[in-house]
Amino acid sequence: MFDKNLEIPINLLKAEALLGRLPESHPQRQEIDGLVKKLRSGYNGEKVLNYYLGLLPEKRYYIYHALRLPAYNSFFQIDALLLSSKFILIIEGKNHSGKITIERNQMIQEYGDIKEVYEDPVAQVQRHKLLLRYFLEKYHFTDIPIFYLVALTRTSTELSISPNYHEAVKSVCRAYHLLSKMEELERADLKTSIDDKKLSKVRKLLLKSHVPLSSNLMQQYRISFSELEKGVRCLICGFIPMNYHRNSWHCPHCQAISKEAHLKGINDYFFLIKPEFSNPELREFLLLPSSRSTSYLLSLLNLPYAGIKRARHYLLEHPLEP
Repeated sequence: MFDKNLEIPINLLKAEALLGRLPESHPQRQEIDGLVKKLRSGYNGEKVLNYYLGLLPEKRYYIYHALRLPAYNSFFQIDALLLSSKFILIIEGKNHSGKITIERNQMIQEYGDIKEVYEDPVAQVQRHKLLLRYFLEKYHFTDIPIFYLVALTRTSTELSISPNYHEAVKSVCRAYHLLSKMEELERADLKTSIDDKKLSKVRKLLLKSHVPLSSNLMQQYRISFSELEKGVRCLICGFIPMNYHRNSWHCPHCQAISKEAHLKGINDYFFLIKPEFSNPELREFLLLPSSRSTSYLLSLLNLPYAGIKRARHYLLEHPLEP
């Protein structure tokens, strides 16, 4: 069963919001576009893993997606972790296209005329295994066997592994081979068995210790509030800003009309600026015509708030659902 389901990474949502607010001529637009593509590719790879892991017997494993755990003064993130009564399995997903060559100490990706060098994924997942062991030992779970796999999630990717790199030959597989790899582990003669009480404690520990990655992209890329495009974007043609008239949003480009187009704009504020805002702050960001119209829209959302009158700030605990 899935103890921690697959979710769209918050950093992907933030990057997409930032890209949507940068003018076409912005000097960092290409860099942010590359970030969005990288994060989207990683998420697409995790969706492939999720599909195959969902085919496993429901009561045999507890499955965790994108588990980010503390390691001293930092964190490490595991794409997928499977916990059973016999062992823990760490899976590192790779969604690279083109040709992948895995050598000791590096992975080379070639597509067209472009060649890029990355960290050896086997070394990466071995490091995660070591950090997970340290993490579990801290809470006195010292006798749980930990295994690992690297799964390529694109079926079209050409794979080449150096023949003398035996650890990679053994641990790198296609995502569609995951189930057979799992059966090999199940058939292995493992001496350790985790009782239900310990299993329950480990499950609670993993969920309690997870800290999702949420970066301040505006700060990271040194982009100021004044550089962002303000207003509400048309959900049909993408034009910004729409005009607000008689409690509806009107697109001057394609003539579309919407009563909810502002919800994405509020989410953009949540992702990029901060999780709270005043009436004037929202009015400035969405280019609303008046304080009264802003108050009307806020009244429809029924958000929690703090303060009274002009000192009132509305609080967003999570993105709004359209």
